[in-house]
Amino acid sequence: MNQIGPIFREARIKAGKEIDDASRETKIAKKYLIAIENEDFDVFPGETYLIGFIRNYAQFLGLDPDEMVIKYKDYKIQEQPVPIEQLMAKPRRNRKAVFIIGLLVLVIGIGAYIITKSGTFEGSKRKGQEKKEVKQEAVTVKKVEEKIIVFDEEELIRDFVPGDVILIPFKGEEYRIKITGITDQLSLLIGELPFNVATDENVKIDFNRDGVRDVLIVTNVLGEGKVNLTLKKISEKSSLVAGLPGEKETPTSDKTVNGGPEVMIYKESEIAASLPILPEGVFQILSSYEKTDIKFSAKADDTAYLSYIPDDGEKVEKLLNPGDAVDVKAVDVLKITAANAAVINVEVNDVKVHLGGKGEVVAKVIRWYRDRAENELYHLVMEDWER
Repeated sequence: MNQIGPIFREARIKAGKEIDDASRETKIAKKYLIAIENEDFDVFPGETYLIGFIRNYAQFLGLDPDEMVIKYKDYKIQEQPVPIEQLMAKPRRNRKAVFIIGLLVLVIGIGAYIITKSGTFEGSKRKGQEKKEVKQEAVTVKKVEEKIIVFDEEELIRDFVPGDVILIPFKGEEYRIKITGITDQLSLLIGELPFNVATDENVKIDFNRDGVRDVLIVTNVLGEGKVNLTLKKISEKSSLVAGLPGEKETPTSDKTVNGGPEVMIYKESEIAASLPILPEGVFQILSSYEKTDIKFSAKADDTAYLSYIPDDGEKVEKLLNPGDAVDVKAVDVLKITAANAAVINVEVNDVKVHLGGKGEVVAKVIRWYRDRAENELYHLVMEDWER
C-alpha cells in the first residue's frame, strides 16, 4: 500500500526537526502535522485544507509537493472499497430482444391510452386519488426508514446523518445508538435515553452496567447536517475517570436502574488537566491526540529480572528465562525495574524502546504527560524512576 506518513516522518527526522520546530516554522498546528505523519486524515476540516497542509509540509521538508499530493490521492483510492458493480461483468444485450420488447411496450402504451380516454371522468378521478394515496404511503415509508450501521470491529471512523442507527453486538446482546439531530450539538438516543453532546465532549458507555466501560465515542467534525465520529471498543473500569469536572452521568430512570446503559459524557480537556505538564528534556515514546492505555510488552533473550507496578496496583516480580514474555497494561503510570536490561526486548504501545545495557539494573517510569501549549495533545514518556 502507498503510505505517505512514514515519508514525512523520515524526512523530518533526517532534517533534524522536532514536531514543535515544524509547527512553528510552517505555521501549521502540531495536531495536523502529527495527523499527516500518522495518516489520520479524518481530523482535517476538509480536503482543501488537507491538500494545502500536505503541500506546505512537503515544501518545508524538501519533498516534491506535487508528488506528495499524488501519493495522498493514490493512498485515498487504495483505502476506498471498489463498488461491487465494477467487479461484476455486465451482461451482453440481445438487440433483437430489445427491439421486440420496445415494440410490445409501444403497443401496450397505445392500448392503455385508448382505454383511458374511453373511460368515465369518475374513473379517472378515482385512479388519480388512488395514485395520490400510493404516493403518500411511499413518502410515509421513506420518513420512517432507518439506515443501520453495524459496529462489529475494534474501531470505526465515518460520517453519520440524522436517522442513522449504530447497531453494536456485545456479549450476546445488541445495543442501539441513534443519531436524532445535528445542530451545534449532536443529539443521540442511547438505548431509549436522549443525550446532547458538544464538539469538545466524548462519550463512554457501559452497556451492561458491570463497572467496565465498553465503547468510546469521539466527535471529530460536527456541522452541515452530518457528523464524523470515531467509535472505539474499550475496556475501562468506571472508577478510572469518575468524578471529573464537567462529567454528565446517565439520568436516573426506572429503565436505567433495571439494566439500561450507563453513559458518561466528559470533556477531554478535563482529563488533560488531571495529568502533569511535560517537563523539558525527557525521552518521548510517542505523541498523540488520544490518550490510550499504556501497553508494555517484554520478551527475554536471556535470563533477566523484571518487576512492574501498574498505576496504584501491586508490585509483580518475575525471573525471565530465554523466550519468556510479559504483557502489562496501565492507564496513566507504569513503573519498571529490570536487571540485565539489555537482553529484554521491550515495546511500549507498539514502539520499540531501549531499556538498558548488558548487566545493567534500571528503574524507569512510563507515564502520560500533557503538552505545555496544547491541552488536547498527550506525550507518552519514559524517564528514570527516582525511588
